[in-house]
Amino acid sequence: MDPLEKRLRAYAPLWGRWQLGARLYRSGGCSVYALSDGQDGTGLPCVVKAITLLGQGDGLSRQLDEAQEEIAALRRLRACANVVTLYDEDRFPLYEDGTLSGWDILLRMERLDCLAELLREGEVISAAQIRTLAKDAAAALSAVHRAGLIHRDVKPANLYRTPDGRFQLGDFGIARRSRAGLLETMAGTAAYLAPEVARGGAYDSRADLYSLGVVLYQLLNQGQLPLSGEDATYAQREAAIRRRWDGARLPPPPAGDRRLKKAVLKLCHSDPRRRFDSAEAFIKALHPPDPFWPAAAILGWLCAAAALTALFTRLAAPVPPPLPAPPDPVLSEPAPEEAADPEADGQPLQSGAENEAPIRRYTVVKAAMTWEEARIYCEARGGHLATILDQSQMDEVTAMLEEQGVDTAWLGADNRNSSSGFQWVTGEPFSFAAWAIGEPNNEGGEEHFLMLYRKDGREWVWNDSRDRGMELFEQSRCGFVCQWDDG
Repeated sequence: MDPLEKRLRAYAPLWGRWQLGARLYRSGGCSVYALSDGQDGTGLPCVVKAITLLGQGDGLSRQLDEAQEEIAALRRLRACANVVTLYDEDRFPLYEDGTLSGWDILLRMERLDCLAELLREGEVISAAQIRTLAKDAAAALSAVHRAGLIHRDVKPANLYRTPDGRFQLGDFGIARRSRAGLLETMAGTAAYLAPEVARGGAYDSRADLYSLGVVLYQLLNQGQLPLSGEDATYAQREAAIRRRWDGARLPPPPAGDRRLKKAVLKLCHSDPRRRFDSAEAFIKALHPPDPFWPAAAILGWLCAAAALTALFTRLAAPVPPPLPAPPDPVLSEPAPEEAADPEADGQPLQSGAENEAPIRRYTVVKAAMTWEEARIYCEARGGHLATILDQSQMDEVTAMLEEQGVDTAWLGADNRNSSSGFQWVTGEPFSFAAWAIGEPNNEGGEEHFLMLYRKDGREWVWNDSRDRGMELFEQSRCGFVCQWDDG
C-alpha cells in the first residue's frame, strides 16, 4: 500500500461517511479513488480526487493557492449542469520532523465515465453522442467564460459522460481568471493547444474553443487528430501539430453532418479572429435556423390559392449551395523544419551522424518550470525535451548545462502511462541510463518524470521526480534542454 493510500485510509471515514475504494487513476501528484458509502453501501457513486502538494515556504504556498483556485472555480460553477459537480472538499497538513512539508487536498465528486478512457477501451462514440458532447461542452465553456475564467486544458481526459448520456467538463487545475479577457501564460496539452497559446502570445476564451474543436474533430475522424493517421509515427504526429499551429487548412472530418463539420472547422481555425466569438455562437451554429415566413407570403396564402401555390413552389425550390470559404491567410513567417524521416523513427539517433540519422541540436532554457510546462514549451517551438541515448550525448548535454550555470534540468522521458518503465517522448529505445544510486525509486508513488542533476556539485546523474520537482532546488540554477532533429 503506497503512502497516499495509507493516509487516505487513516483520514476515513471521509466527510464522516465515505470509505476508500480502489484507485482508478494516478498522474503526478493527483490520484482518484472510488468511494463506498460506509453506512449502507448505496447512494450516488462518488470518487475522491486527492491532490498531494509537497514543498516548503513560498513554493508550497503557491501550490496551495493554485489548488484553492480550482476549488473556487468548481464552487462558482456548481449551478452549471455541464460542469462536474464538487460535493465536498477538505485538506490535511503533512509534517516532516515537526515542519509543514505538504498538504493532501481532497475533493469529492460524482463518479463518471472519462471520454479518454472510453476511447482507449475502443468504444465508438456515435454521431448523436458527438453532437450532444459538442453542445454540452460548449454550454460548460459558456458558463466558465461568463465566470471570467479560461479552462486552458479542454481534452478527452477532462470530459466525462454521465449515466444518462450527457457530458460534463472537469479538472480545473490550471484554469485561471483572465485579466481583461487575456492571458499570457502557456499551459495545456500540446495536441489540443491553440496556436496563439503555443506561440507564447496573449490569448482569450477562444483558445478553449479551439481545443474543443480539436476534440470534436478527433471524434469525427475515427479517433485521429487532425492531419494525422492511425499509423503515424511520433515524428509525423509532432509535424502535424506544428502544421496546424502554422495555419495549415484542415480537410473536413469524414463523419458528421454538414452543419457540424462546418462548425468544427471554424472552431479549429488557426486565427482566433476567424473562430466563433463565443461558445454561445457555436451552439447556435449547430441548430438550423427557424423557418422564415414573410408577411406578404402569409397574407397571400390567406387570400388566394394562387398565392399559396406560389409559396409552396418557392419553399420547394432548391437552396443554392453556400459560397466557398475564403482561403486561409498565408503566414509570413517560415514554417518550422519538417520532422525526421518517418522511416528513421524509432531508430537510435547518434549525435552528428552523417547520412544515417538526423543531427541533434540542443538549447538550454534557464527556467524553473514543471516537467509538463517544459515539454509544452519545447513542442510549441517545433522540438521536444531532449533525449539521451549514449554517453557522448550525455557529455554534450551536461557540458552545455555547466556552461549555462544550470545544475538541475528536465529531460524528455516519463513513466506515467507505461507498465514497462521510463520511455522517451520520441519513442526511441530507452537503452542508456545514468541513474543515481537507488534511483528510480518512485517515492510516494508520484515520481514519474526524468530529471538530470549535478549531485554534490560534481557528478551528473538521473533521478525520477515529481512534476514540480524543481521547487526543491535553487530556482536560479534550474532549467531544461530542448532538442531539434535536423535531417
